[in-house]
Amino acid sequence: MPTYNASTPTERPDHVEAGDYEVEVTDAIETVSKTGHEMIELKLKTSAGSFLYDFLVFIPNAFWKIDSFRAATGEVVTPEDDVEITGDDLIGRTAFARLIVEEYKGKKRNKVAAWLTPRAGTKAAPKAPKPATLPEAVEDDNIPF
Repeated sequence: MPTYNASTPTERPDHVEAGDYEVEVTDAIETVSKTGHEMIELKLKTSAGSFLYDFLVFIPNAFWKIDSFRAATGEVVTPEDDVEITGDDLIGRTAFARLIVEEYKGKKRNKVAAWLTPRAGTKAAPKAPKPATLPEAVEDDNIPF
């Protein structure tokens, strides 16, 4: 039977104070917005242990936010590239985000105000794995046996 040392349920923070934090994508669900647009709902965990959500909505006037997120996670964003993104590819990525605090129905929660691009010499987020490549063919004449 599993056991653990119980703690006060409120010890995990519901939010963190406004500022810049490292966040990790713990879940990314492909869904549709209330207005019928494709989007990915990101569940983020702060370095302090609190959770928040952000949304990548695939409409032209929100492409800048998707590009900012991709750059913050260490991807190279090239203008005019056609990019395909799946939720599964985003899980586990880390980035720095500027968080603000909002109050809704008397409860405080965080919201991403900006995705922060890594500065030179700082830790970049893990990139999506590249497809495996096959080794180059070896000619029989070059084998030493």
